[in-house]
Amino acid sequence: MNLRQPRPRWRFLSPIYLFAVALHRSIYEWKIIVPYLPSQPTLSLGNLHAGGTGKTPIALWILEQLQPHVEDIAYVSRGYGRKTKECRRVELDDSADEVGDEARLVRHVFGHCPDVHVFVARKRREAFAHLPQKCPVILDDAFQHWDLQSPISLLICPYGDWYNEALVLPAGPLREAASAAQRASAILISKCPHPINAHERLAISKRLGLTKDQQLFTAQEVMGEPRPMWGAPAWCGDETALVFSGIGDPERFEQFACHSDRFKQGGVAATTLRFPDHTPLDPPRRAQIASDAYQSACNAVITTAKDLARLEEKPSEWDDLHIYCLPHEVDFGTDRNPFLLWLQSQWKAHGYRVPLPL
Repeated sequence: MNLRQPRPRWRFLSPIYLFAVALHRSIYEWKIIVPYLPSQPTLSLGNLHAGGTGKTPIALWILEQLQPHVEDIAYVSRGYGRKTKECRRVELDDSADEVGDEARLVRHVFGHCPDVHVFVARKRREAFAHLPQKCPVILDDAFQHWDLQSPISLLICPYGDWYNEALVLPAGPLREAASAAQRASAILISKCPHPINAHERLAISKRLGLTKDQQLFTAQEVMGEPRPMWGAPAWCGDETALVFSGIGDPERFEQFACHSDRFKQGGVAATTLRFPDHTPLDPPRRAQIASDAYQSACNAVITTAKDLARLEEKPSEWDDLHIYCLPHEVDFGTDRNPFLLWLQSQWKAHGYRVPLPL
């Protein structure tokens, strides 16, 4: 099911869903279960949309900005899609089945770096016992994780997919009512198609109904040329490629991967495959990709780093195909320093002194 596809006819079910969400949250608000308050400086990343907002690239960007300037830093997530349940440190040789694709991707970006701690835990509070006392922690997808009370939260909203114009599950893509955005410390507009000027920034703030205490930041997606994997030759642009992905919002990736600029030497994106977010690349799906590639006379496959994080090695089914990964990064542009200054001041207001590259 595509959770981002509006289903207005199911709107009568949304109040039932919202009641269940409110009941779950009240367990922590009424202190039936006391939320965990970390002693480390934390930043909770989250969204109201059900996936596809670009949280993991943003988490990676923040980690990369902070890592050279602190002794330790941590990334903690639920490890969505993994088959294990325990709290565990993510190591380079862990599989996606053990730790989830996003945590595995983060671990591989930083390699063996000992000062970057990556943990997966269904209850995020369990990870904090394994982290250094003053270690800044980035909590991925924790805006609705009531069990942990992070004093600072960043709500991520994709450009154009305004949460106050969307419906709540199952009629629409929202996990909570749009009014829940008011509890966010700041709003980040991700996937901006262009730099946002002051006039448009003000218009977005008014459109979303930001409070006077909420900051607004913006970031663009930056995708690079296909990067060869597993010994593939350098990308030339004369390839016939199959493009596939299993991510929350594949349209922007597909538009960039299939654009004629990628195929300047006469190549073409012959076919495109979409799988649901976090879909495991098990043997049947790998065989499907290979079969579709061969039927379309493709000699190359283009996909995302998140999808390749689900694989430990090149599948035998793809032996005759060249595999390429499309680099996907975040660019805060002129908002880089204001965002880092805001984060530093927020942590300082809660008693944490974290040096940042300003």
